[in-house]
Amino acid sequence: MRPALLLTFLLSTACAAQAQQSPNWVDPPAKSGAPGTGAERAKPAPEAGNRSEAAPDEVAETRRAAAPTRRSARRQERAYGRTAERDHAAEAHRGRRAAIRERARAQAARTHRPMSPAITPPPAAMARAEPDSRFSDWAIAAQRLSLDYLASISAPNGAMLASAPRFYGGQVRFHGRNLAIPALMAEKRRFVRRWPERRYEPQGEPRVACDGPSATCLVRTVYDFTAVSPSRGARSQGVAELLLTVSFAGGRPVVVSESSRVLSRGGSGGA
Repeated sequence: MRPALLLTFLLSTACAAQAQQSPNWVDPPAKSGAPGTGAERAKPAPEAGNRSEAAPDEVAETRRAAAPTRRSARRQERAYGRTAERDHAAEAHRGRRAAIRERARAQAARTHRPMSPAITPPPAAMARAEPDSRFSDWAIAAQRLSLDYLASISAPNGAMLASAPRFYGGQVRFHGRNLAIPALMAEKRRFVRRWPERRYEPQGEPRVACDGPSATCLVRTVYDFTAVSPSRGARSQGVAELLLTVSFAGGRPVVVSESSRVLSRGGSGGA
């Protein structure tokens, strides 16, 4: 009987151990035919650690995407700054050029102010720029008149006074004074009484400059002069320049202005 009892005991122990190791085999799943249901319930949930590991990549990607936008904004700011600087420099340059033009206009206005009618233009202002077919004839006639006038001064007193009126017009500006013919002849008579002996000789040909609008020629003649007064024991000599303005407005040439200046003196024994 002992071998039978021992076999029974071993079988009972084996069954009990098998029952403790596989308790789920007693009740099978309710729906064994639904595919994938048990697998989906059994699928483990994603671990939280996986989500936390993906966050740095997303941030880096976002930063990489935003970087070109920031660089573009900086480039635009720099370009705007350069454009503003160029605009400011151009505006300053235009202002300087406008100021220069304004100063030039003001200088030109001061330089080219119209001459007052009351001011007599200097001899150097006689126009020569415009060629005129009459100038040649005028110049020859003005030279001849000047030489004849100097020759008349060297003549004796009576001859000089008799020929003087034919050289002048009705009014003459004589050494800065406007004189009619009677007043001019009174000046001539005083001159011949003071210097009864005279000798005037030109040095070369007179120089002539003619002006078309006024129909006048300015004649410059350099001459040697000697004047003697035996009664006073006076003598004056030297080199002088005679300036005559000859007008052709009335047809024939006449002197309308006369002046002279001494260039040098020599051997004077009185005045």
